[in-house]
Amino acid sequence: MYFATQFTAVLQRKPITLRDNVRSLVLDLLFAKEALIGYKKQLQKPRVQMLYFHHIFEDEEQKFRLLLQKLAKHHTFISHSEAVARIVNNEIDKPYISFSSDDGFKNNIKAAEILSEFGASCCFFINPDLIGEKNFEIIKNHCNEKLDFPATEMLNWNEVVQLQKMGHEIGSHTLNHKKVIDMTYDEMYEDLSKSKSDIEKYCGKIKHFAYPYGRFFHFNALARKLTFNSGYLTCSSAERGCHINATEPQRIEEILFRRDQIIVHWKWQHIFYFIINNAKKASVSNNKFPYTCLKL
Repeated sequence: MYFATQFTAVLQRKPITLRDNVRSLVLDLLFAKEALIGYKKQLQKPRVQMLYFHHIFEDEEQKFRLLLQKLAKHHTFISHSEAVARIVNNEIDKPYISFSSDDGFKNNIKAAEILSEFGASCCFFINPDLIGEKNFEIIKNHCNEKLDFPATEMLNWNEVVQLQKMGHEIGSHTLNHKKVIDMTYDEMYEDLSKSKSDIEKYCGKIKHFAYPYGRFFHFNALARKLTFNSGYLTCSSAERGCHINATEPQRIEEILFRRDQIIVHWKWQHIFYFIINNAKKASVSNNKFPYTCLKL
């Protein structure tokens, strides 16, 4: 019984398939095309690009530093809260990147230290029921059933507070990573409210929420309503895209913040391709929730 400390443990669980190799080749070609055209112009577009990760294992640390070096050449790093404020207030005057992380793995401590080397901060979205959990079987089952992942050690509350003291932010990711869309009304209200209050016992007032799994179909209008009624100021997805200035004032309750996942094991060119593509397709419509509005 041991916790994964290397990304190779993930690769052993999910061996590379022919489909993965084809996808990698296609992304190589797509990035090569962008490089031939000249992608610098796209990266210079004023926008907020939100990136999120789940883990920075020991064998990913140097790759993470190299990725941050490359991103810093074209972007200004800002906090999640500043990114939110710039989007809401239509104050996007140059290319910005904000970082967040989901699930609360202990290796996020090292990720936070590396981000701090670059003057960057992160919003860590955690599941309070898992913070401080030490039972290997419980963590193994959680990682296997909900994350399709090898058993990976979780943060404890002292470490969560340490992240805050380092200048990073803490947000909720539900109590234990259950799909919000699968909850009843009462379960949804209880989970959203309690995950917030449980975190606030240690961290003080929090304002950010990111729902697990993150696709549009993992959330709905009711969940949107209860998120804001529970006291959160923001809601984030895991849908690709970036944010640009709107032509009129925006209400924060109307915005579903888009975030692109990064896995440091990927080639940096592949990560850049998605960022470039987001810049190309940037639209004010990306700012909006796709769900019919219920009265908040």
